[in-house]
Amino acid sequence: MKPKNVTIYEAYKMFINEQLFRNNSKRTLIWYNENLSAFFNWLGENKNVDSLTVENYKSYCTFLQHDYVKRNGQPLKSSSVNSRVRAIKAFYNYCIEEDLLPDFSKKLKATKIRKTEKLPLDDDEIHTLVSAFGDSALEERNRCWVILMCDSGLRRGEIINLQIGNVHLARGFMIVTGKGDKQRFVPLGELSKISLATYIRKYRNEAKESEPVFVNRFGEKCTINTVKQVFQKLKKQTGILRLHAHLLRHTFATNYLVDGGDLETLRLLMGHSDLQVTMMYLHLAENKKLLQRKHQSHLDMIINS
Repeated sequence: MKPKNVTIYEAYKMFINEQLFRNNSKRTLIWYNENLSAFFNWLGENKNVDSLTVENYKSYCTFLQHDYVKRNGQPLKSSSVNSRVRAIKAFYNYCIEEDLLPDFSKKLKATKIRKTEKLPLDDDEIHTLVSAFGDSALEERNRCWVILMCDSGLRRGEIINLQIGNVHLARGFMIVTGKGDKQRFVPLGELSKISLATYIRKYRNEAKESEPVFVNRFGEKCTINTVKQVFQKLKKQTGILRLHAHLLRHTFATNYLVDGGDLETLRLLMGHSDLQVTMMYLHLAENKKLLQRKHQSHLDMIINS
């Protein structure tokens, strides 16, 4: 089969087979499917691989940055644009490796991410958040989520995928399944152990080891959307307007370093494969120390003396 006769759909099937061969997770396959399908729809139907040009790559990046509008009427964040572009770039590079395209990989640049300062929760905000729950089954579940995210840095998906058999309360740790279905050991603080033990005893005592720890009102596994809705409610309830689930992960990592933890251990706790990703929290930790330290204004000293 000559490259010029290969359709984009045929190349896509080859690409997905390669991902299956690499044993990539179901979540990764869904991510590729969603982002590549959107790109193919933008390109138009019945295209061959020779439509995969540098110009089309750049034009699609520009479309995502300036013209794409989400269902809520908002544009994509630069980080979301970059995430979508990474999927397209991976597909292009696969086609280049398979000699379906000439090697113009050096021209496939990533889009620039606009960096904004992240402000982790302070201690008063954490206290407000943990104290915001009632005593119903769902409220106790939501409180467990907040405590585990603040105390262990768990992601939303890791929370809802946590299984009964992977919670070892007596030994004080969990086995968490993260990105790429990679598992890691995560120690539990006292408050986490108490909250989990109470919730499991009251509401999941008869659950099998392979069943999820957290369920919805119908006894079914929770979804990412469930977590989003809980945090939207908490944002209004607590008045912490910048609140979202991932902010608690940032807060955990920042406090871990401020309290004297080391980067390599934090990398393992967070489930990062690359220490470079973990290093962003050094900046957040220094920012927190800066805010906690009393500022000595030279101007105040010379004017007020």
